[in-house]
Amino acid sequence: MPGEKIGFIGLGIMGKPMAKNLLKAGFDLKFYARRPEVDAEMKKEGATSVSSPKAVAEAADIVITIVTADAQVREVLLGDDGVLAGASAGKLVVDMSTISPLTIREVAEAAEGKGVQVMDAPVSGGDTGAIAGTLTIIAGGSDENFARCGGIFKAMGNEENIFHVGPVGAGQTVKIVNQMIGAANLAMISEGLTLGVKAGARPEMMEKVIGVSSGNSTLFQARVKDYLLKDHFVPGFMLDLMKKDIGIGVDLGKALDVPVPIAAVAYQMYAVASALGHGDKDFAAVCKAMEQLTGIALSEG
Repeated sequence: MPGEKIGFIGLGIMGKPMAKNLLKAGFDLKFYARRPEVDAEMKKEGATSVSSPKAVAEAADIVITIVTADAQVREVLLGDDGVLAGASAGKLVVDMSTISPLTIREVAEAAEGKGVQVMDAPVSGGDTGAIAGTLTIIAGGSDENFARCGGIFKAMGNEENIFHVGPVGAGQTVKIVNQMIGAANLAMISEGLTLGVKAGARPEMMEKVIGVSSGNSTLFQARVKDYLLKDHFVPGFMLDLMKKDIGIGVDLGKALDVPVPIAAVAYQMYAVASALGHGDKDFAAVCKAMEQLTGIALSEG
């Protein structure tokens, strides 16, 4: 709705540029930040600082949260000083973190008793998409709430890639399935290329041939030439975050009694790479697990 005040919690690598894009679009933004330097930066951009998640909910009509994992979502939304403690009937909470659909449904159930609405709207596109305002947004919730967030989502995302995928929890479900497929794909790419090098193929030739063959994929194009073959892992999306996301998928499979054997194995590859010290690098560094196991380097240098 025009003129609604927006609250924002979670001003990290993704959240801060997303919040700045809301300011650029003219929204009245209230925020809570734990770090003093972020607080100062956002106030300089024209946003209004408040003292807690509860205070954000008291000051805003729509509260957006984007934090690291399920535990942080529960703390920020369900804690004693959390959003629901300050939210009143008619307000809307939009969680844009990537978490279990079971968690966001738990939040929605808690909010229902206060007349507070909830949507889940996880994003894809990394920090570059967050900065450019071209994120893919995968929203779950009612038709009315999706329409209510139309202008907000357009300020942060690519209009063609803003999807309403179903009721609360559907957004997280679609995002987690996407992460499972992407994570397993990149682990398999690493495994295949390592085998190819061991068998005598040149990595740069495999990149060219597979890039126009049935083994090609969006991740193959995005990560092989400029990451794996250059030993370049400055994060667009950190490996530990991908490990967390695929872990959510594995846990969801357990909770719903659905076997996910390929995702479970892929999770272990990310866990190995993380244990080797690559958790803060781009998730393409999953290849480091295979390199460590085989002694084979994929980089051209």
